[in-house]
Amino acid sequence: MSKNRAGVALVDALRKGRSKDTTKQTISPAVEHKRLVIALLTGGLLRLFVLVLFPKLIHEYLSGRVELSTPVTSYKRLQEGLYLSSLGISPYDGGVFHQSPLLLLAFKPLYYLPAVFTNTVFVAADVLVAWLLARIVDMRERQLQQTRHAGVPGETHFTCRPSVVAMLYLFNPLAIGTSLVQSTIVFSHIAIASALYFGIQGMIDWAVLSTAIAAHLSLYPAMLIAPISLIAASNNGVVLNRSRVLLAVLKFAIAVGLLHLVFVALFGAEYFTATVDFTLRVVDLQPNMGLFWYFFIEIFDEFRSFFIVVFQLTALAFAVPVSWRFRHDPLFASVMLVGIISALKSYPAWGDLALFLSLLPVYADLLKYLQYTFMSANLLLYGIGLAPVFWYLWIDQGSGNANFFYAATLVYEFGQISLLFDLGSAMLRRELDIHQPETRTRTVVQE
Repeated sequence: MSKNRAGVALVDALRKGRSKDTTKQTISPAVEHKRLVIALLTGGLLRLFVLVLFPKLIHEYLSGRVELSTPVTSYKRLQEGLYLSSLGISPYDGGVFHQSPLLLLAFKPLYYLPAVFTNTVFVAADVLVAWLLARIVDMRERQLQQTRHAGVPGETHFTCRPSVVAMLYLFNPLAIGTSLVQSTIVFSHIAIASALYFGIQGMIDWAVLSTAIAAHLSLYPAMLIAPISLIAASNNGVVLNRSRVLLAVLKFAIAVGLLHLVFVALFGAEYFTATVDFTLRVVDLQPNMGLFWYFFIEIFDEFRSFFIVVFQLTALAFAVPVSWRFRHDPLFASVMLVGIISALKSYPAWGDLALFLSLLPVYADLLKYLQYTFMSANLLLYGIGLAPVFWYLWIDQGSGNANFFYAATLVYEFGQISLLFDLGSAMLRRELDIHQPETRTRTVVQE
């Protein structure tokens, strides 16, 4: 009897100890908010510090890197467009500028100001992306708590704190490099993150408008209207209303159309040829981290149109099936589509991957389901590490050729695609564990 009482007392003591440990580990909202502010300020000041003190280093070694900026995101080309516009010449007549008129309108006042103002704008844009990502994680966690989202029985719930998410983005070398070369892709990131943030908050009109802006900035984010419309049509993630889906798509089409009419009135119809048509037809075959450039250098001209359609449809065709398969969690479908855009767009850069990797902590509970993390991480690291080396051997030393650099891009792309497949499989396995807990210890084989 005394042994039983001693055992009960020991169990009670252990439970109390665990509860005390849990209490100690719990961080108050005020402390978490302070950590987030510190992370945002530190990341922003780091970028501003490098931009102000080492402009020559950035200009000589980073600004021309094809891994960080592309013909549709280059700040040098934006400056060329602003210069032509200041002379009263259409910026789209020179065949150099291929970015959205939104950027021209936004940077026109900054063109006449010292460079420090432009530096501050790019740094603030990056900080805003980090803040939006942190808010997305925080909002999703709150929604899960409010709706008492079903989890796997006996599972220890794991989430990534907003301050950690902000740090993962702000201190990612890929994001830092993208910010230092002042790639305009960061404004596309703002639009994408805003669309997800407004969507998860239920502000569908703002989410649709942000998606339309992202589509004008980078074209491929137009795919996100599929999961955004499912967010608009969902009722606590369970019931779908088809009329709301159609209404959201209609609003998106109207927003895109109105922006197009405004840009035609301001810059003429040639803006469309220089931006959207330029991206779709892959006119500039400057090397980048994508799959298009080398293939279309080698392909015969008579087959070019056919393969342009095939390559572009390969990217765009994923929007509806991915969104429908994960219709019960449209935010996850959005994360998957961001990864698909990063891997399959015609002019990708390291900044695209930085955004995709920063969205993964939104679904931190999937990390334990990933089976090929080591392989995907190694492929990405090898691709990122070898690209500058092979570029140097090819362009600077002349001891290599285009095959070297393209081989690095293939490894880089394969790493992204393997991560996407692993992430999708992880979500499917988790759904199975939630609805059929008895299968947790079994291996699932799809025939």
